[in-house]
Amino acid sequence: MPHLLLYFLALACLSTASSWAKLNQMPVEVLGFWRLALAAAILITYQIFFKKQKLIQNAKNMRWIIASGFFFFLHLWTYKYAAKHTLVSLMMILFATNPIWTAIFNIYAFKEKITARMWVSFLIAFFGIYILVQDQLKFSQENNLGNFSALITAVFYAIYLITGKKARMNISNLNFASLQYSVCALFFGLACLFANSNPVASYSQISWISVLGLVFIPTLLGHFLFTQVMSHMNLAVMTCGKLIEPVLATILAYFLFQEKITSTTLIAFVFTSIAILNLFWPELRSKLSLKI
Repeated sequence: MPHLLLYFLALACLSTASSWAKLNQMPVEVLGFWRLALAAAILITYQIFFKKQKLIQNAKNMRWIIASGFFFFLHLWTYKYAAKHTLVSLMMILFATNPIWTAIFNIYAFKEKITARMWVSFLIAFFGIYILVQDQLKFSQENNLGNFSALITAVFYAIYLITGKKARMNISNLNFASLQYSVCALFFGLACLFANSNPVASYSQISWISVLGLVFIPTLLGHFLFTQVMSHMNLAVMTCGKLIEPVLATILAYFLFQEKITSTTLIAFVFTSIAILNLFWPELRSKLSLKI
């Protein structure tokens, strides 16, 4: 039960990320650098000075940590871009397809067979995505890019989960998060150099507030707790439970940005929800001891 409570707390915190990102006025690479660098600094300080642990505990796991940090970087970059170039509600629904991508990569990583249930779920989900984006394809090129970024960030997030679970097999979550956030911050730092962005330039007060919000809420109380319970819960069930994020994010966007919920958005969300629930229903039923 404690792990389940931590899991739902993590989901609630993760659902705020899109709103914090939308409030921020920094370039994507600058926001990512400060978010991950500050989070890594906090965890490393705690690990070294309070827990008295070495920073690198298992060198063999570094390749998975680097891979996980890199895909976390790609996920956060595209997530921030999507938040700035489409509606939060649309972005969160497209991002909610990440359990399907996780299932696909599980087939490759762990040699699991694709089932008829998976094919049905994929078809339903993609039909929902088509319904969602068809209006944006006609009227807004900027929203098209934002919607595509929201979809691709779900793919990157799935790869981040798979590589992260590989890395977490032989090290503590604190050690994993400290190193992974450091790797991710390094990639964002390189992106700043490549884009000629100045991380210490004069940015608005709301931007710095949103940086702190991203560090403490979706990062330390969201991603950190999510990877903490990863070793105690089934990954498929965890990603399926992330369907609650679009609902919470849409509610926040309604109050913060006055974004309205359209009928198309609701229809697309229903199709996506049906697809993912259908995909993971046997496992959910087993976990919750339910009978059809």
